[in-house]
Amino acid sequence: MTETWMRLTRPEDMDAIVALNDAAFRGKEEGAITRRLHADGDSLLSLIAHRNEEIVGHIEFFRILIDGQPSAVGLGPMSVKPGVQGQGIGAGLVRMGLIPLSARAETIVFVLGHPDYYPKFGFSAEAAAPFTAPWSGPAFMVKVINPGAPEAGELTYPAAFG
Repeated sequence: MTETWMRLTRPEDMDAIVALNDAAFRGKEEGAITRRLHADGDSLLSLIAHRNEEIVGHIEFFRILIDGQPSAVGLGPMSVKPGVQGQGIGAGLVRMGLIPLSARAETIVFVLGHPDYYPKFGFSAEAAAPFTAPWSGPAFMVKVINPGAPEAGELTYPAAFG
């Protein structure tokens, strides 16, 4: 069995992360978003999963403003290499990423993702409904990770999201 390890992203990982995002999402948008989040200093936490030094998964967390205040975190993009999807790599990245965010007293995390995937981690579209964002609907979800989270407000995403 091949072991999967997780670690913080390093600057020299960026080209491989972009290629992974391009392959996983079958397009260039998510890779470009990830590169820009890092270039603009908007990345809060970036983790990779690797097997034998090959990057097979990546997750990005970034700052979101609520009513102009740095009050929330965004999750995404999160990608897993085609061919190894469905093996728990993405789930491990989500769970591992939420631990340090909770430890440093972040309170709330938003995601725009698959409505059948993220609820198993406690993300809820219903809880996201009171927030105003560039998108809405069942793919827009939120998870409260610590007490004191805002209950509503207007979200501002980093420039990487256009």
